[in-house]
Amino acid sequence: MHGRDTRLAALAVDLVHAGRAVYTFDFRGHGHSSGMSTLGDLEILDLDAVVALARRYGHQRVVVVGASMGAFVALRHAALLGGVDAVIGVSTPARWGVSPRVRARLLLLAAHNPAGRRILSALGTNVAGGLSAPASPARLAGRITVPVALVHGDRDRYVPIADSILLHERLAGPKRLVILPGFGHAESAFTTGFAGVVDSLVDELLMETGPRDGPGTDANESG
Repeated sequence: MHGRDTRLAALAVDLVHAGRAVYTFDFRGHGHSSGMSTLGDLEILDLDAVVALARRYGHQRVVVVGASMGAFVALRHAALLGGVDAVIGVSTPARWGVSPRVRARLLLLAAHNPAGRRILSALGTNVAGGLSAPASPARLAGRITVPVALVHGDRDRYVPIADSILLHERLAGPKRLVILPGFGHAESAFTTGFAGVVDSLVDELLMETGPRDGPGTDANESG
């Protein structure tokens, strides 16, 4: 998934119409971004740069909305670097490289061999060789004190609902667990109605943080 994905773009437009400021971007090695993907490790630096940009433009409260690897990165960022007011994770993997789903295991297998990486590159994702497992959200969840909403579908073919349940149990701050019937995996399940779910969750999570002093608007970021 990348910032110009039509499903992400439609979600962003719907959120803008709801009065949100939205930043979308491509992680390293994805879409139009240069560099090599580390599948959730160094991507916390990419997200941190966008958070800093939003703050520079005067947004007083920043909510990160991430799906799949983006959600994995968002939780790791909140634990290790901070600087956000809330996180919404959609289809969030709790651990790196551990999944009972065949499709997820095949993707990781492809990332670990040259031929597989060439295939992934042809599909628009350049993956670095020699990947190692970063500290996972399941391990770091106890450090996350900002409000978090975890959204998961009961038709997710890549990440089991058990991952979001585990994360929900371990998170240290205010938290929500939203299970959506008929919802698939991450952006493949985004619909016009899903923007309403995200918009409502942003309001709920920001109520947990309280208002910030000073001018500016709220910003959402998706990756």
